[in-house]
Amino acid sequence: MRSDRTGGGVGRLGGVMPSLEIAGPVGAFGGCLTVNFLVLAYRSARFPRLRSGIDRANFRLTGRTDWDWLTLWHLMGFLLLVGAISTLWNLSTIHCSNDAYALFASGQAALRGGNPFSVAFCGGTAPEQVPYGLAAVSLNALGALTGSVVGVWLVWEVVALSVVPLVWAAGGANRRYLSVLVATSILYLPNITNNIGGLENSIVPVSVLLMLGALGGAGGLGRSAQGIAAFLSTGRFPAIFPLLGQSSGGSRSRGTELLLVLGVFLGSALFAYVLWGGDALQVVYLGQFARNSAESLNLFALLVQEGWVRPSLVVAALQGAALVALLVGVRWRGYSREGSAGILLVGIVLLSQYLNYHFTEWLIPLLLLGATVNWWLLAVGTLMVFDENIAYWYLALNRGVWWPYELLGVVITVLLLGLLVRVVRSEEARRSGTDVSPLPHG
Repeated sequence: MRSDRTGGGVGRLGGVMPSLEIAGPVGAFGGCLTVNFLVLAYRSARFPRLRSGIDRANFRLTGRTDWDWLTLWHLMGFLLLVGAISTLWNLSTIHCSNDAYALFASGQAALRGGNPFSVAFCGGTAPEQVPYGLAAVSLNALGALTGSVVGVWLVWEVVALSVVPLVWAAGGANRRYLSVLVATSILYLPNITNNIGGLENSIVPVSVLLMLGALGGAGGLGRSAQGIAAFLSTGRFPAIFPLLGQSSGGSRSRGTELLLVLGVFLGSALFAYVLWGGDALQVVYLGQFARNSAESLNLFALLVQEGWVRPSLVVAALQGAALVALLVGVRWRGYSREGSAGILLVGIVLLSQYLNYHFTEWLIPLLLLGATVNWWLLAVGTLMVFDENIAYWYLALNRGVWWPYELLGVVITVLLLGLLVRVVRSEEARRSGTDVSPLPHG
C-alpha cells in the first residue's frame, strides 16, 4: 500500500500537517508520554519522592498501601473507553486515503475468490498491493462479512486490545506493573488510537506474546496456542523470526516447538499459494523485505533518500541473511525466550527498509525485559514519533527540509543498536549467573 496511507502517529490530510491539525494529537502524545514516564519512574530507585507521592495518592483513593486491587478489568475498561472514542472519531473522519478501505477491499476479494494481495478500491482502477499474509487476509475477510469498512476496523480493534490481556498472562508476578506499562506505552496507546495501521500492526506483538504465554503452559492447550501464534505471524512478515527464536533456552521440547511453528507457518504459506498464486509469496514475503520507501525511521532514511540503496534481490538477501544469523545466534547461545524474541524484533526494526511509526508497536514484547530496556524503548519511541510526524511529514514533505529526518534516522539506528547490545549483554549475564537485577522481567 502507498506510504501516504500507512503513515504515522498523528492525523493528516493529503500529506499536509498545519499547526491546528497536529495540535490535538501532539497534545495526546504529550499526555501519554508523561504517564508513561511516571509509570517507569515509579519503579526506579532514582525517583523515591515520586513513588511516595503516588503511593500516598493510592492510599487516599483506595485505603490500601498495595496495588492488589488493580485488576485486568480496570485496565480493559480504560482501554475499551479509549478505543470506543478513537474508533468513533476515526470512522467519522475516514476517507478513501485510509488503509481501512484497502483492507476492506482485500477482505472482499478473498470472500469472492479474487486476489486479496492486489486490489483496487474507492473507484480506483489501478490495483495496489496489500502485503499482509494469510492471517491478515482472514481477519479482513471476517470484517468484510459485515459489508462495511466499519467491520474491518472493529476486527482489528479486537486484535489490538488483546495485547494487554496477553501481557497480563505472560507477566508473572509483575503482571500488574507490566500491563499498566504497556497500556500507557508510547509504543502502544498512540498507535491503536489514531489509524488502522496501528491496529493491524498489533498482530505482531499479539503473536509473540501469545507464544510466550503458551510456553508457560502445558499439554494440548499450550501447543494449540503456539499454533495460533504461528498462524498469526503470517499476517506480517518477517514476524515468524521472533517465534522461531523463542524455541531456545535449552528446553527439551524446543525441537517440537520449532517444528510446530515452522509447520504451521509454511503450511499457511503453501495454502495461500495454492489459493492465490505467486502474489501470496511475492507480495507478502519478498515484497515486505523490498518495500523501499522514502518513509523510513532508521538508517534507510538516509540511504534511500540519498539514492544510495535501491530495492533489489541482493538487498533483500542481505536482510534475510542478517535475520537468520540473529536467529542462529540466539538459539546457539540458548537465550531466554523473552530475550530471544526481543533480539529478533529489534533486528527486524533495524533491517526494515520501510519503517514507519506504527512498526514501533512490534517492540512491545521487549517491555518484559526489565527497567533498563524500558527506558531505552521510551527514548526510541519518542524520537520515532517526532521523526515521522515532524521531521518527515511536516519538515521534509511539506517544506522540503530533509536533513533533520535523515539525521534522526541515523540517531534512531544508533539507539536501536544500543538497545540490541543491551539485551544481548543482559542475556549473557543471565547465562553466566552474574545478572543481579532485582526485577529481571519487571
